Amino acid sequence: MRTATRPSPTQSTAREGRTGYDHLIPHLEQLAEAPEGSSTRRDLRDYVIRELQPLVRNLSRRFAPGGRGIEDVEQAGMLGLVKAVDRYDPASASGGPLGFFVPSVRGEMKRYLRDHSWSVRVPRDLKELAVTVQRTADTLGQELGRAPRPSELARELNVGVDQIVDALGALDSHRARSLDAPAGDGAESGDGIPLGEQMGDDDPDLDLAAHRGEMNALIRELPERERTILMMRFYGDRTQSSIATEMGISQMHVSRLLSRTLARLREGLAEQD
Repeated sequence: MRTATRPSPTQSTAREGRTGYDHLIPHLEQLAEAPEGSSTRRDLRDYVIRELQPLVRNLSRRFAPGGRGIEDVEQAGMLGLVKAVDRYDPASASGGPLGFFVPSVRGEMKRYLRDHSWSVRVPRDLKELAVTVQRTADTLGQELGRAPRPSELARELNVGVDQIVDALGALDSHRARSLDAPAGDGAESGDGIPLGEQMGDDDPDLDLAAHRGEMNALIRELPERERTILMMRFYGDRTQSSIATEMGISQMHVSRLLSRTLARLREGLAEQD
């Protein structure tokens, strides 16, 4: 297979100005056909990734909150780019290079921001709503000349006011307050006493609270028999032998089904983190 001649930096820049990244299409097609582990594939891969770096850089400026942490966001975007280059398929890239690579780069950046930009763990659906609420509040605030009320945000987003209140509460969790900071504004509210000294003991159930909704959804997806056995064992406090008798199967079979069900639930929770 004949390797296409790489354009000079000047030629590449000129073509990019006219057609975006369409000048990479021949190289991407050759990359998709090149054998795994070959020097041709390695050289083409490195070249394409270098040429697409400006795309990642531009997107990182758009996604980095206030320009903070832009290097980390760009690094996450580069990871998305490398993954997309490795799985490039000309047949599924009808929209050109941008249509193929931008969603992957953008998705990796969003995933990084979702997992690293919040000081307190917030359920994914609430976090996404909170981001939308913040963006909508900024827009409405400019139109109204004041901060919009929760009812106005709810009407604009077509959701309940309770959801807006929860989302606004989640936004407060975006940045943690130092435990060494004084709590309250006056003497009655503990002025001068560090917040950390006024906190109660850890609640062991708090670690489970964030996963409860996700776990319930996974349990509902289980086959009826596995779900019944799980309920009897952990919610009915039944022994495996009594479950086996009621279900008409051996205790060993109950044990295997429980092990398989628990492994499935653990994998499901790991995928959602």
